[in-house]
Amino acid sequence: MLSDVYALGEISDEETNDLILSLCKSLHSTFLSREVVESRLFPVSHYIHVSCYILYDQSYQYNILKKIASKISPEEIARRSKTLGSPLNQLSFCSFAMLYLHGRAEVIYDNLIKKMKGETNIVVEPETKKKETKFVLDFWKRLSPNYLNDGSLTIDNNKITFLSDDYIDNLKDQMIPISDNKEIIKKLKQTIAQLTIFNFLSQADCRIGISEHGPYYFEGNPEPLIFKEFNYLKPSVECFGIDISGYIPHKLTNPCPIPNVIFGMTLKDMNKLEFNNWGTLIADPADFTSNITSIGIWTKEQIHMKRFCYPDNMRNLKPLSPNILDKLIEFAKNGTKELYINVSKWSYIKKLMLGVGIYANSVLALCAGYAGLENDFNWSWALDYTEDNPLKIYLDKEKIRWYIEKLEKTQIHPFIARIGRSLNRQKRDPFYYFLQD
Repeated sequence: MLSDVYALGEISDEETNDLILSLCKSLHSTFLSREVVESRLFPVSHYIHVSCYILYDQSYQYNILKKIASKISPEEIARRSKTLGSPLNQLSFCSFAMLYLHGRAEVIYDNLIKKMKGETNIVVEPETKKKETKFVLDFWKRLSPNYLNDGSLTIDNNKITFLSDDYIDNLKDQMIPISDNKEIIKKLKQTIAQLTIFNFLSQADCRIGISEHGPYYFEGNPEPLIFKEFNYLKPSVECFGIDISGYIPHKLTNPCPIPNVIFGMTLKDMNKLEFNNWGTLIADPADFTSNITSIGIWTKEQIHMKRFCYPDNMRNLKPLSPNILDKLIEFAKNGTKELYINVSKWSYIKKLMLGVGIYANSVLALCAGYAGLENDFNWSWALDYTEDNPLKIYLDKEKIRWYIEKLEKTQIHPFIARIGRSLNRQKRDPFYYFLQD
């Protein structure tokens, strides 16, 4: 059943403000606990804030989303993501609202400053932008509750579970006991570390492509089961039926032998296992390799997302032998070295725009893929900007240049200081701002 595009966004000012406050409350501690470590290669903060301007100020997210919603409902996108190796996950759904509201806060802050300085005819938040925000937030509120097993909108209970008990139990016989196998444990730890380094480098030093979730439990077994997934291990090739070569300019001499890998691990004697809105595991002990009692290793079939059908056609899961670990370690080491040499030669603007394109395009391109609309939009505009070519999409090139120059010195937008205020102040005036007059 297709989404009624006109029904989406028909929410009140009060509900809109409630959604904004809900996300701010849920993200507050996550932001404050995040260590700010800027990449040596990529201007991460700079490209994040530029991409957020684009998503909101140029209505990029709204315009694409409106067309997607005419073909597929957000509820259906969420349900088709309830599987291992999903292209969209909790990080995607959180980013969907977070990055848009980030861009909105940048523009509102700018307008409030202009107004304070005495500029006339400043409308802090025009009615047209309020309408767009309601549409985006209404779409968002229908994602996570149809994805997560507990029906929640944000991760406030420290767990991310979306797989059914039957699905989990079917994996039990594919798990390998490794409590006494120090060699496999050592290789597993090394593989995860090397793939993490490779993923960050190939994704401009962001977490897109890595997903962690759990805890789940096998029937009769008190040991928690968690998953760590690595998607997009073959950059610059077709991914879920989408040709990404136009905006991921990575060419590897020796590509990964598999497109993705999923690790399942049962753990003993853990003091803490918590997950946040970004799909990140916070564990005690942090290095829990000696706590692993069994592992499962799988890869997931790659088919076009428009062919996913919940729950009957969610792609085949193929179990892998621990022998794959040696191949993945070799791939990740060689791939990281090759990428680092290549990227280090890039200009600042090329590194910046790779990050801008990833942040602005990734979730929208995948949602478009679910709708079968991936070819209706030009996803290579960020690289086109780098090469000073026409963008072949309705984005304003001069505005993008203005965002880049505005943020060049500070790297971050000044509104970000609002996040550090107390929770009591956030309730009255959340850092992403209530709707403005």
